[in-house]
Amino acid sequence: MFEFLRKGATSIFAKIFLAIIVIVFIFWGIGTFDSPDREIVAKVNGDKITLREFQEYYNFKYIQLKQALGEMSEEDLKKMKFKDTLLEELIQMRLYRQMAKDLKVKITPEELRYAIAQMPIFQEAGAFNQRRYQAFLRELGLSSKSFERILETDLLRQKLYGLLSAPIITTREEVEAFYRFQNQMVSFLEFYLPQVTCESEVRYTEKDLENYYLAHRDRYVEEEKLKLAYYFLPFKGEIEVSEEDLKKYYQQNLNRFREPFKVKLRRIVVPGLDEAALRKAQEIKAQIKEIKDFTKFKADEGEWFEEEALPEDIKALIKIAKKGDILGPFPSAQGYIIIGIEEVQLERFLKFDEIKDKVKRELKEIRLKEKIRLRANEYYTGIVKENGLINWAKVKALPLVETSYLTKGDLAKLFFSQEIAQKLFKHNKGDYLSPIETEKGVYLVEIVDKTPKRNLKFEEAKSLVKVDYLKDKGKALCEERARNLLSKGKTNENLKDMAKELGFSVREKTQRRKDLPEVLISRGTPGLIEQPIWQENEIRIYVISRIEEGIEVVPEREYQIYREMLLELKRQEFLDKFIASYRAKAKIKVYPLFQQL
Repeated sequence: MFEFLRKGATSIFAKIFLAIIVIVFIFWGIGTFDSPDREIVAKVNGDKITLREFQEYYNFKYIQLKQALGEMSEEDLKKMKFKDTLLEELIQMRLYRQMAKDLKVKITPEELRYAIAQMPIFQEAGAFNQRRYQAFLRELGLSSKSFERILETDLLRQKLYGLLSAPIITTREEVEAFYRFQNQMVSFLEFYLPQVTCESEVRYTEKDLENYYLAHRDRYVEEEKLKLAYYFLPFKGEIEVSEEDLKKYYQQNLNRFREPFKVKLRRIVVPGLDEAALRKAQEIKAQIKEIKDFTKFKADEGEWFEEEALPEDIKALIKIAKKGDILGPFPSAQGYIIIGIEEVQLERFLKFDEIKDKVKRELKEIRLKEKIRLRANEYYTGIVKENGLINWAKVKALPLVETSYLTKGDLAKLFFSQEIAQKLFKHNKGDYLSPIETEKGVYLVEIVDKTPKRNLKFEEAKSLVKVDYLKDKGKALCEERARNLLSKGKTNENLKDMAKELGFSVREKTQRRKDLPEVLISRGTPGLIEQPIWQENEIRIYVISRIEEGIEVVPEREYQIYREMLLELKRQEFLDKFIASYRAKAKIKVYPLFQQL
């Protein structure tokens, strides 16, 4: 019954957190474009992935990667299999859209507009701001059409997840078994070899470093840099707003101040979709006279669902139901389901008095920003007259901030925007810019100096080359010794002595399973883990020596936590299998053009 624990437990906690964090921009691709067959990268059930689409998606993801990790070389991208990963993401996007079509799951234009408007990154003072939306798209190099398709696909994925996994439940017996499994006490040996130890044993000559430099020359560059002078106007100050202004703002933005329809459901699932299962489900429903009767059949506690999470085929019925209604049985992916309406919260607009403080904060923030923008524009008019920010500041006797030489990455951190950094680098020495607005305030900027990008000579980069050389060779040496230890450890019990000879140290530990290193979480029996891992700049090898059963009864204060963990794991496992099955049946063809990219 708990085979999925062995297979999936390595990512129990990661999956729980990932399931509640919607990262809209990571996996789901960009729209198709009509093009001749020679510009096709791949087909998924006849649906084309074009060269233009792949290139746009590549640029989009590369910008994200640089923002997270900094500049990446071609060699780095090859090691990461970046190109192959992106193609797989686009293929999965196609499969999700095709699956949604098969299951008649759709996203309406209204849902799409509402989702965009609710994203905090596009809001200013709690309201959607078109200017911020367009700036965001420019920064990532996306058209609005492409972005909306990204978002639409992610919303489809969420709907599919809710539709396919909502009927899945878990029993108290399963939760208790899961709790015992997670709280087993595991004793193990942790053999570890720090990378710095291996690096200290690497021997090299000047010629070795020079050859390494020539093989990795694209790593050693001095980026294009700018030196700026700027005057900053922060979004700070006091603003007064009247009661009349507040009420007018509330009325103009009434659609934002609402709570969605929500319903709290209790569920019983009878496995199977045959006549016997239907009869059993009907018999159970006949015995349920009120919501509390669900307890007789070991039903889980009620869960709240917003309207968008409800299965499409019964959403309308649930929305007109009343508290206490018993609905079903309905056929589902898991069997026949009986639903009890425990609580209903109708969609409603929040009253002015309920959110007056929020309205006041929003309006004051909007008015303050308007005031600062107006002042910045007045200053800029003076800057134009004086033919430069530096000249204007001297006339006005105002101090400017002068930076050191900064790269694009440095500027992106200063202004909290990749787009602003790229914009600045399009200008030359002596240029002054119109007001630049950021989250914190408005900048008035002049380019003091600009230096071009250039490759560093070997002598200039020598210290960096040495560090990289030692890291690469040291890591390779550590991995060679780990492989050596693993190969000998299979046949020789005196593992500690062999580990010592190879430079490994050892730690003996006992931990609850839920707190173990990831490589150990799913291992159910003692023995050597034949997989070394890198962690905290050490290569590690593990040997489980003993496993003791955990506490038998889950404390009530922790029951709900473990129930949610197990439920999410079961739902994710079911969804993964469903998608894998769908993918196995798909006709996927990758064209030669992809290998040429």
